Amino acid sequence: SQGDTRPPYVVFAHAQTAIHALVERLGEQRLPGRVGCVTTAATLLGEGADRRRDHRPLDLLVREVLERELPETLLGLAGGERLACEAEALLALMQVYGPALRERKLARVFAFECELVPAVVAMERVGVGLDAAAFERVAAAWERERAELDTLGNRERQAQLDRIARLDKLISTYRWWARDFAVGNRIHCRLHPLATDTGRFACSDPNLQQVPGEHTAPGLRACFVPAPGHALVVADYAQIELRVAAHLAPCEPLRSVFRAGRDPHRATAATLTGKPEAQVDDHERKLAKAINFGFLFGMGAERFRSYAQDSYGVVLDERQASEAREAFFRTFPGIAAWHRRIRSLARLSEREPITVQTVMGRRRTFPAGSFSFNAALNIPVQGSAAEGFKLAMVRLDRSLRAIGGRGVLIAAFARDT
Repeated sequence: SQGDTRPPYVVFAHAQTAIHALVERLGEQRLPGRVGCVTTAATLLGEGADRRRDHRPLDLLVREVLERELPETLLGLAGGERLACEAEALLALMQVYGPALRERKLARVFAFECELVPAVVAMERVGVGLDAAAFERVAAAWERERAELDTLGNRERQAQLDRIARLDKLISTYRWWARDFAVGNRIHCRLHPLATDTGRFACSDPNLQQVPGEHTAPGLRACFVPAPGHALVVADYAQIELRVAAHLAPCEPLRSVFRAGRDPHRATAATLTGKPEAQVDDHERKLAKAINFGFLFGMGAERFRSYAQDSYGVVLDERQASEAREAFFRTFPGIAAWHRRIRSLARLSEREPITVQTVMGRRRTFPAGSFSFNAALNIPVQGSAAEGFKLAMVRLDRSLRAIGGRGVLIAAFARDT
């Protein structure tokens, strides 16, 4: 409109792909100041109910929303005319999606998801520093150990089956990352901001979010390095899921733990053991950590036993697991009340859709008959945490550039100093 001094609003079918192409051709300095993305709009409005996530080709959206077909170039239409038809369709789609986003109170989520795209593209393009020679040494050692295990007698080899399985997994998943994904001394991945119901990032080609730790693959994470003369800085929100749950439930005892700067795991351990928090030992705290993260999202006692052993090395019998669950809900009764409210939705879900929301209004709808108690607990908490992280990522991208830093991977930023 006349007098509007904002930069032009440019709409793309898939903004992340388009921004990559624009950076390649024009450089980062000439990117549009405001971006719209019909894939993002359609994904948010889909509310997870159709299970497509962010796979929404333009032809399909035009067919479903505008009830027409895009012309095929093979039928004699010149490439430029095809592009003109696509451009017209993009505007028509946004004219439908815009009011729908506002009506469902998704406009703010849509705006920051679009604002996030240039930072995501920049992160994908810069990649993470890799010491390829060190990576090759670690991976080659797996293969040598695997070959040695094959030479053992049957009885000895049987005793090593768990190690063999772990080595097979490491070799099949990570062995050729340096060869297949590294460009120069950096390894690149694909980031997917809308590929999960919660809004948390997914990662592929390769999945750098799932690099095993020192216990599973000694030395592997150390192969990811800063550029010479620079440093990697890892940023994280401490106990973010428990903090978000304390707000959403709401749970005043859990809120008070955080307000006072206390440790929620020691608080649970104190209830379980009857000790003052200051006297809780490391093993008791480890158990309480498993309890808090296990039962927060509706895990049953039997499933918790496997989770505690696999994730924290804590072995419990059935009675101890039940006592742990009771201790968690005694410590944080607001969480127990929240669980009861969500569980009551299961009865309604047999005859009507159920929608849960994040703090910023991102929605996940369960069609009638497909309600998941665990997902209904998980999505508002993890989704709200993801939104906070994404907002921080947008702001950090600008601040890091101002001091010569750059983001290199989700869910951490690295500052080159």
